[in-house]
Amino acid sequence: MKFLKGSGGESTILSSGLTENMATLKANFDQEASKSTLLAGPIVIPSLTVNGNLNVTTSLDVTTDLDIASGALLNIIG
Repeated sequence: MKFLKGSGGESTILSSGLTENMATLKANFDQEASKSTLLAGPIVIPSLTVNGNLNVTTSLDVTTDLDIASGALLNIIG
């Protein structure tokens, strides 16, 4: 899985090579087609567009718009 950084720069790459994300993203999150992405929740995002495969742990709160493209997958594991 690849973590995609939101336009607000809400992720940090740790010295271990892992990535952590903030619990609340300030920018919209656009998940790319043909990519698999993991967001560690609970997480709050203003607007989310899913074009590929997105997995979210615990919970997801989208405050404005949620768009899931045809053939895309959103999986919330809680």
